Amino acid sequence: MVSSDGGGDSTSTAAPGTTTGTTDPTTSTGAIATDTGTGGDTSTGGAVGSPGCGLPPPDAAGGVNVMIDVGPAGDGVRRFYLKRSPDYDPAIPHRLIFGFPGTSWLGEMIEPYFDLQGDAVEPRPDEIFVYPDPLWRDFEGWGNLGGWLLGPYAAPADGDQDLVFVEAVLEYMKSNYCIDDARVFATGHSWGGDMAQVVSCFLGDRFRATVPVAANSPYWFEDNGQFIDCVGDTAVWTMFGQADDHFDSQTPGLECRDFWLDERGCAGVGAAVDLGLGDAPGECVEYEGCSAITRFCLYGAQYGHQIPSEYFAAATMGFFRSF
Repeated sequence: MVSSDGGGDSTSTAAPGTTTGTTDPTTSTGAIATDTGTGGDTSTGGAVGSPGCGLPPPDAAGGVNVMIDVGPAGDGVRRFYLKRSPDYDPAIPHRLIFGFPGTSWLGEMIEPYFDLQGDAVEPRPDEIFVYPDPLWRDFEGWGNLGGWLLGPYAAPADGDQDLVFVEAVLEYMKSNYCIDDARVFATGHSWGGDMAQVVSCFLGDRFRATVPVAANSPYWFEDNGQFIDCVGDTAVWTMFGQADDHFDSQTPGLECRDFWLDERGCAGVGAAVDLGLGDAPGECVEYEGCSAITRFCLYGAQYGHQIPSEYFAAATMGFFRSF
């Protein structure tokens, strides 16, 4: 794991923080992917299935690294970690959940950190999880890090290659598995939280809801001093720490909150309903008058820059399952 130093003021683009954990990456044998699924659409319980419905799964259950060739636009051959139930049913459209790792972490490492299929979450066979790997790149002023390119405005982390990669993972999953195209979700931590914010906007017509955690200020959405308009209407639940010890400030989280309040036309920061999570009243709220569900947690100081592990997994999966 590579630690990175970074600033925390509202105008900095310091290197994103590092996830703290104890899981080492391991190597497993993954399938070489092709985007050639030809199965027909299937409808189950109102959900419309993808072309992969009815096809046998090409990848093993229980966790496997999958390689896909994204082409030059997505920086070539890329990898993601896939977890599905051994009881996968190709006749049933599944939720698809993306999990984006933070600085210099891999998908296989972040999966147990998020623990979205852990003891706190009731198991469901109709969900598939994918955890994409970032590439190690030279970022001006930050060094060589495993990290995400966050769209055209995010210098020194600017570029569309990782958005192309995400779309390629989505197309692979839809071609080879039975995916409900209307129930695609994402979460991410730290630099992965940045990526979850970014797909909420640039790929907002592809993602139904997201939970970005401990992300930077939304400099990725600012073009010549003006915030851009997002595609689609993704429901966004931003989480950030009261005492984030990477940014040393609540400002990045509050600025992400305010971006989505404005983007979704919400009634204002004071028009909110307490969600009853955390140690104090109002720690997590849902805002009123928004065009899509917009939530925010300013979680307890004891978690620093990390996820609020007391409720993160259960709350995130409950949120995704509400759609």
